[in-house]
Amino acid sequence: MIHGGVYAAIAETLASTGTARGVYSTGGAALGMSNNTSFLRPITEGSVYGNAVAIHRGRTTWVWDVEMRDDQGRLCATARVTIAVRPRAELR
Repeated sequence: MIHGGVYAAIAETLASTGTARGVYSTGGAALGMSNNTSFLRPITEGSVYGNAVAIHRGRTTWVWDVEMRDDQGRLCATARVTIAVRPRAELR
């Protein structure tokens, strides 16, 4: 059975990667800010398939809706993830 933390990690990874790809060329960095994951049904075998859609692409935050499904395409978890966008120079 997939642990809830795995769903949350998948959602955070998809949102962070998507934001980083969108802001890196302009000197931005993506930092996780909020992750609210809801678990709807267990996955006891097979794979987890995640799909993330950016619903807000702001100057300082991006917000994503993430769905995770099983091999049969059933919705198993959903997440709303907020990613902070900061200049890379601030991270040094």
